Amino acid sequence: MLAALLIVVSRATSLVEGVLIKKYNSKHDKGGFIFTALVSLFSMMFFLITDKGGLDFRPEMLPYGIASGIFYCSASLLTFIALGCGPFTLSMLILSYSGVFSIIYGIFFLKDTVTVFTVLGIILILVSLFLNRAEKKNDDKKASFKWLICISLSVIGSGMFGVIQKMQQVRFDNAVTNEYMIITLGFSFAVLFLVGLIRDGKDAVYILRYGGIYASVAGLSNGATNFLGLAVNMLLPLSVASPVGAGVKIIMSFMLSLIVFKEKFLKRQVAAVIIGTAALVLLNFKI
Repeated sequence: MLAALLIVVSRATSLVEGVLIKKYNSKHDKGGFIFTALVSLFSMMFFLITDKGGLDFRPEMLPYGIASGIFYCSASLLTFIALGCGPFTLSMLILSYSGVFSIIYGIFFLKDTVTVFTVLGIILILVSLFLNRAEKKNDDKKASFKWLICISLSVIGSGMFGVIQKMQQVRFDNAVTNEYMIITLGFSFAVLFLVGLIRDGKDAVYILRYGGIYASVAGLSNGATNFLGLAVNMLLPLSVASPVGAGVKIIMSFMLSLIVFKEKFLKRQVAAVIIGTAALVLLNFKI
């Protein structure tokens, strides 16, 4: 019962982050670099606050932290842009596919077992992506193309972040998770904030004034999502927690899109959500 509750709460905090990013972007549509920098900062603060065993920074962690920081800040910025010009549910669904990168890495480098469910899951993801294609008669073709490019690149960035995270977990035997995330998020904050000052320095006060609350809560939500995810993995096998969490998130995303953002979906896009959820379950199903 506790595990189920934590899964629901962790998916909810993840969606809170996405909703806040989309809300700010829809209302203000500026300062993406500074805004995402603040999200990284507050997420980093969460890991600093929740650490209990004392931080143990090791020099050999630095390459992992910097590499993952590059992919993390890129994915964060691209997600910010994608949520500003595209549908919420489909964005969340496609971003969930970033886990495929870790699965492929596990198969080729960690000798993970390939099952029929893995193959079926990847096939269903391709079907889901095909169903998600932009409508040819869409009047906002530029926005649709922009969304597609940004969300696709964000998936790659998120996927590579997941691969590096898995690499460091193997390298350090899960002993420095907080330290790794602090380096990653700190690097992401520094890069995004510096670039943001160069690009949007004249709007910095405006961004901090109107985006500060959105970014701080989104950042803390991001930290809480990762923290709760670790707690769930201690209570349930990953093969159970991962597909259940993905399914819950997609269903909650779909309901939010209908109720909060009033988004409308084609029948094939609704089918894409259902197929995509099934794909995520199959990819994480073990026998």
